[in-house]
Amino acid sequence: MPGSPGHPAYLKPYREAIARLGPGFEATLWRDRRAQVLRFDAAASLIDLDGCRLADLGCGPGDLLARLKEQGVTPADYLGVDAQPEMIELARSNDPGSRFEVVDLAVDLSAVASWKPDVCLISGTLNTMTQRQAWRVVMAAYDCSAVGVVFNFLSNRPHERYRGKDLRPARRFHTARWLDRCLRVTPCVSFRQEYLDGHDATIAMRRAGTGVDSSQ
Repeated sequence: MPGSPGHPAYLKPYREAIARLGPGFEATLWRDRRAQVLRFDAAASLIDLDGCRLADLGCGPGDLLARLKEQGVTPADYLGVDAQPEMIELARSNDPGSRFEVVDLAVDLSAVASWKPDVCLISGTLNTMTQRQAWRVVMAAYDCSAVGVVFNFLSNRPHERYRGKDLRPARRFHTARWLDRCLRVTPCVSFRQEYLDGHDATIAMRRAGTGVDSSQ
């Protein structure tokens, strides 16, 4: 896979950002903190994170966990993983009571699978991957989760003010195709993309039988 020596292409923008800016919010390549919070809140609205074993895939400096605590959402246990050692070091210093590990989720999720999460959450991590790479990550996360996976990506059906903007190194995914793919895996699919006027989309895939049964 093309990229700098020792680093695949999808990690190269993050390695360059850390080298230029140091570990922290700016090196996550989020455009602003408000958008990051809206993405976190959208994900948390689609699948219950309170009291679950939550794996945060691509955790960066641990901003998701901090936001959940602000909202009063308390996972029963938490594991944050990121491919950037500098980010994991910062996350550990920000929240020494939580568990953070260096894991390249696009290469091997066995460490996450062995931890046996209820839910895997992927926020912002898929943006520099190809759709094929991203789908493999989502399915690996779904396969190792007892309840399911929730993830976001840049939608190809945004408000017109976003169209034509250069988003590199990020890329947009075909939203309708992603929904169709997810529905082929499980009928229990939830979807939102109104929170940033279509710029971003969030999908939750939940295993059948893990939600409220309204058949009676």
